[in-house]
Amino acid sequence: MKRFTQYFGVLVTSAAIVACAGDSNKTDERISGTAGTTGTAGTSADVDRSWVQQQLADGDAEVRLGRLAQERGASADVRAFGAMMVEKHTIAGTELKRIAMRHNVEPKPDARDDHDDLFERLSKLSGPEFDRAYLDAMVDEHEDAADALENKANKNDEHADVKDWASKTLPEVKQHLERAKDLLQRLDR
Repeated sequence: MKRFTQYFGVLVTSAAIVACAGDSNKTDERISGTAGTTGTAGTSADVDRSWVQQQLADGDAEVRLGRLAQERGASADVRAFGAMMVEKHTIAGTELKRIAMRHNVEPKPDARDDHDDLFERLSKLSGPEFDRAYLDAMVDEHEDAADALENKANKNDEHADVKDWASKTLPEVKQHLERAKDLLQRLDR
């Protein structure tokens, strides 16, 4: 009987340890924002933090440049394109910021520095000269963005949140690219 009591005590203690360990893992999942995720890339550690930070910075720059286009654009089409950039990139940025928050990804503190040169250069221009330089920049920026989004959307080991955002955002960025190219061609006529 004494041996049974000792065995039973060890069994109960072991079960309690296993149960506590299981609860601590659930707590860690809730803190990292990964509870309920599926697939091979399910933890916050799987999120490409630098890519998310760069996308946030690029989106913020598009909004800032779009506002500048609304103020400085000579053409009504360029001003409308700028308004579209503000609206669409604000929406996409808000969605990505939610994903970033879930995975504890902070925006880069110096993110605006990457785009300040372009903003400063464009802010010194006006009229048709501004329109052309702005649209040239938008073509370049959206070509780069489309490539980055396509690569991320097709990456098998990427976190589902980021991959879904990239897949959802890619068609719209391609539309922006085509619109910028179209407007630039019209200026060249």
